[in-house]
Amino acid sequence: MSTQSNEQTLLDPEFEHTAVPLEYRKKFSSVSAVWYSFPLVLTSAVIGGVVTAMLGFKMGVAAILTGNLLLCVIVGALSYLAGKTGENFAISAKRTFGQFGYLAVSGLLSTVVIGWFALMVGLTGDTMFRSFGANLLLMTILGGVLYVGATFIGIKALTILGYIAAPMYLILGIVSVYISMKNGSTDIINFQPIAGVGALSFGAAVTMVFATFTDSGTMTADFTRWAKNGKQGFLAAFTAFPISKFIAEVIGAIIVATGVVLNPEATGGDFITILADAGPLLSVLAIIFVFINLGVGCTHCLYNGAVGWSHMTGGKMRTLTLVLGIIGIIVAITGIWNAFQTWLNLLGLIVPPIAAIIIMDQLVLKRKNDETKKWQPLAFIAWALAAIVALIVNAYAPQLSVVVAGLVSSAIFYLIGHKLMK
Repeated sequence: MSTQSNEQTLLDPEFEHTAVPLEYRKKFSSVSAVWYSFPLVLTSAVIGGVVTAMLGFKMGVAAILTGNLLLCVIVGALSYLAGKTGENFAISAKRTFGQFGYLAVSGLLSTVVIGWFALMVGLTGDTMFRSFGANLLLMTILGGVLYVGATFIGIKALTILGYIAAPMYLILGIVSVYISMKNGSTDIINFQPIAGVGALSFGAAVTMVFATFTDSGTMTADFTRWAKNGKQGFLAAFTAFPISKFIAEVIGAIIVATGVVLNPEATGGDFITILADAGPLLSVLAIIFVFINLGVGCTHCLYNGAVGWSHMTGGKMRTLTLVLGIIGIIVAITGIWNAFQTWLNLLGLIVPPIAAIIIMDQLVLKRKNDETKKWQPLAFIAWALAAIVALIVNAYAPQLSVVVAGLVSSAIFYLIGHKLMK
């Protein structure tokens, strides 16, 4: 079957349990659209604005760039592996953590992304309520149902959403920046941290930037396994980190630096309210934008979770999409998205070492693991020790970056363990 005929099928096979065959791989523009559209979401503008409010514009942008370059290295390396093998994250994790061991890793990440899905479904309802006075419960449920429906279609829907959402974010983001600079200060370069909002170190800011995509970034193989080869897999990730995520966060940073946001330490550079107050046309566009933009984040996270859990349970991606989507909507209604900051801290602490260990094992050391082994103890030991290091840094040196501590220490522990085993 040709690639062209595959493209014409509405519901493509999702290859939950095997590598994607070469004849089903997607062209580069399709794979990159899935990734570069993902960070172009309101949550990125929020993070960029919060970091800028607490660090000032110059230091804030520097922290944003540093976090994105770290994501480029980690997600890029994992995407190269995925494009080379065509395997999703769960299959790849088996090599490093074992036939049973991978369940702990894949289960953790596949569950956490459903938390992100619930968070953004809740944010959809809250945004519509705060900005337009719409019914909170109704908008939350409506958003969740739409996102589940799009995810059900599969990777093709994520690509189409990307083609629409990315330019829409850029256009409305630039319009919001123009309105903000017109109504506020234009001296954004010299914007200083806002007094009385609490201290934030450079290292902690880097962790915040990295942590927003540490989970789906680690599971990048679910997206980039569709690339034709390793090089295209890496380049697809590169369009997101650092390019699109940096742009998305800097837009939020600029908006906060103009001084038009009332509580930037909480809402960051969320520009929906700015658009909602700018006339009927932009208000209508803003309403459409909320669902399309947050829909990108929701569909990606739900897709990650559905692919992971389908492989672990032996089920189908679309069946798990419906089950997990319903659970996520119910959780969203309870208001879990309010734990946004806590969620980021948790991710920054325990997830990054997983990515570093897989990279060290499969890309740097190229270990010939016995793929029939149920557990790979070295991977779990390195993960546990790195988590302890991250906890210590978080408790006693919070001014440093927890994510850097976790990444570097896990790589070192895994390398030392490998040498000792030889």
